[in-house]
Amino acid sequence: MSYVLCCVDGKNYSQSTCDYAVMISNNMNLPLKFLNIIEHSSKVEKLNLSGNIKLGEKDDLLQEYTNEEATKSQCAIKTGKELLNTLKQKALQTCKNEVTILQIHGDVIETILDFEKEVSILVIGIKSQKEHIIGENVKDIIRAIHKPVLLVNSQFVVPKKLLIAYNGSNESKKLLNETSKKPIFKNIKRDIVNINENKTLSFKLLDEAKEIFAKQNMEVDTSVLSGEPKEAIYNYFEQNSCDILAMGAFGHSRLKEFIFGSFTSEMLGKIKKPILLFR
Repeated sequence: MSYVLCCVDGKNYSQSTCDYAVMISNNMNLPLKFLNIIEHSSKVEKLNLSGNIKLGEKDDLLQEYTNEEATKSQCAIKTGKELLNTLKQKALQTCKNEVTILQIHGDVIETILDFEKEVSILVIGIKSQKEHIIGENVKDIIRAIHKPVLLVNSQFVVPKKLLIAYNGSNESKKLLNETSKKPIFKNIKRDIVNINENKTLSFKLLDEAKEIFAKQNMEVDTSVLSGEPKEAIYNYFEQNSCDILAMGAFGHSRLKEFIFGSFTSEMLGKIKKPILLFR
């Protein structure tokens, strides 16, 4: 059975990520699974075996390093389990579906990909740093997984308006088909925008997008935007009080750079609202 997978680490908006995951679970009528991944550290912070170190001293340093790693691992396991139990109890208050928790030791990307076939949507928090810089793990996850991914970068707000950036690519069409056939967000107003110097093509693409939603008896508003994409989308998002930005990801090399280059960092830094990505 498919389910909503919510990855949490206790650092990156875990409470808000939980709230969005519960809402989506209810909207899609799917079970919810919280996942905490314990990664083994490959960094040696204090260990230095270079230079004139005697054999006995080297053994002592190795033991010290081993003990330090064991302590860190035990702490991470305990903290992760406490987080999972807390979020499960929080979710059970409002979630209408089954809620389960799972803690796994391993690589983040490999672990998530192991669940890909069972997952309908992945919900993850991203680092609350300046400009909301996306970590390499998150980039790698979205490059690898062929499922919708909601990036949560702010406190939970019940979304009332979804802005979809549509460019006619396969990824964008998948985005529209997914959000129309299996609504991730319900009772939400949908705006679709296209940015293109060729206005005739823009109107054609927006008519195509509108038709996809019409097949599911959903009304949408469409707009042709002009100017530099980042500024045009940001301005529309702000001026129209949007709550979620949705777009396709990794259509080709130029789009790949567009999605995960300065565009995403700047958009996340500006709007501070969740982004729904489709691969």
